[in-house]
Amino acid sequence: MATVNRVPAGPWRAIIETAMHANSVRKVSMRELYELARQQPEVIATDHPFYRPQQFGLPNDARVLVSNDGAVVGRTARARILVRNLDRRESDRLQAMLREAVYQFNRRPGLHLEGIVGLHPDFMVKAHLVSPRSDAKNMLDWGVNFLPFLEPWSALYAESRQLDEPDIIAFADPEWSHPDYPHGCVIIDETENCIAILGLRYFGERKKGTLTLAWTIGVRHNMVACHGGIKTIGDRPPVAVFGLSGSGKSSITNSLDHEGLLTEDERVTVIHDDAFLIDLENDCAVALEPSLFDKTDALAFDDPLLRYFYSAQNVAVTATPEGERRIVAEDVRNANGRCIKSRDMFRHADSCSRPGMVIWLQKDTSLPPICKVKGSRLAVAMGASLSTMRAKGVENVDAKELERLVIEPFANPFRVHSLVEDCEQFRKLFKMGCECYIMNTHAFGVGDRLVDIPKELSLAIVTHLVRGDIQWRDWRGFYGMMLPKNGNELFAANYDRLYKPRRSKTYLTFLRDRLQDRITFLSNKRDLENEMPNHFIAPLVQARHAIDRILSPDLYV
Repeated sequence: MATVNRVPAGPWRAIIETAMHANSVRKVSMRELYELARQQPEVIATDHPFYRPQQFGLPNDARVLVSNDGAVVGRTARARILVRNLDRRESDRLQAMLREAVYQFNRRPGLHLEGIVGLHPDFMVKAHLVSPRSDAKNMLDWGVNFLPFLEPWSALYAESRQLDEPDIIAFADPEWSHPDYPHGCVIIDETENCIAILGLRYFGERKKGTLTLAWTIGVRHNMVACHGGIKTIGDRPPVAVFGLSGSGKSSITNSLDHEGLLTEDERVTVIHDDAFLIDLENDCAVALEPSLFDKTDALAFDDPLLRYFYSAQNVAVTATPEGERRIVAEDVRNANGRCIKSRDMFRHADSCSRPGMVIWLQKDTSLPPICKVKGSRLAVAMGASLSTMRAKGVENVDAKELERLVIEPFANPFRVHSLVEDCEQFRKLFKMGCECYIMNTHAFGVGDRLVDIPKELSLAIVTHLVRGDIQWRDWRGFYGMMLPKNGNELFAANYDRLYKPRRSKTYLTFLRDRLQDRITFLSNKRDLENEMPNHFIAPLVQARHAIDRILSPDLYV
């Protein structure tokens, strides 16, 4: 067995695990979950066929079910509480609150679904979701998003590498409420692989909560936790791209031909576009989910991709003149419409070797579309200070917050282990020969003088990176970085005119300020949270000093 069924070692897991053994809770199959979900008052059974329902034990005539939430249609990061950060008094108070939540939950009919996280014998973890019967649709989606404990996956799990870890347990009660937590409450004990998701309907909380624990398990076993996409192109080493929703991560990962740039010999195999682990000891990158949880903002009414759907959330539904119930996407109803769909829409695999290049996708207008990082410490620093803008509707945050540039280390807002652990794991990867690149997928320039960076250019850059076509020169304005020498030749005749960093005082001051933002962020992680060693901040400080010498040469005589 891949994980160990052992006695709870702490109160949080003891409270959560005990909840699933009450008389009110029973194990449930995927088929029964489907029938229960169809009966939920707010769920809509569409006339879109469920893609290959037999693999999940569902009836042959199963249909795509749509569930719609209320006001909140995205993640609520402010609801998250890490038990390792609590003092004794706060811990006691929250444990009492959780015990009461479990008591009230156990007075209603509850369901227990078993699943598997991880698609390769190198990493497979058993997981449990416990929820009220009224949450059957979210439970069904969780089973489809990961792997339900069915053949052939249960047999593969039985033969997988044993990890000295307890199973993952996720307890979710969307009907819970508390006056002190109007936005819900998510309690995470990563040391005991358990999570309580209280008062939150959004499916993504269950998905990312489960992934959070799986990533943490991987890091404890010398793996790199990756919120990103990874694929192979032809026979070249895999490419991994990291970015938050809206950065182009899925567009780059899932593109099969790079807008017609790839040749027949450069066949793309997608591993995953959202979550994987890199096993540094066994030279293996492992996908954690068999399906894709994608946005539907670009999905047309009659899109052929609908045939690959398992489920949909927060999308509109209409009736055709023939009386069929059909999905209306394109974020007509609300932002952040979502679906769960099969990877069969493209050539895919469950694992590959470790990546030969890592690309940090950043929405930072001080950066050109592409640059190469020369050293492993600077590569880590740029990933740990990954700058972007939040995607509209993906997170439950104030409107003003969406306009601000934010820093999210390694594009993973779901990390609960110490940041220094991610830094050290990525540095190991870079020291093993993996190359690092920075891609700005937004726009380049200062103030209102911005030049858009189209998706076609980003895909062309990845194409030529993989082929090794780009010739590099040192970036004199950013110590430790390199820029393309042949951008005009490879990308566009006006590439240098549009995207070449200038040595004007205005631009260099802007670049310096953005560097200082990164330094300040990481310094706060060092000073306030004890999560960032100086040796990962030093390359950014060195780059800032280099700009200072250009801007104020008299001070460095």
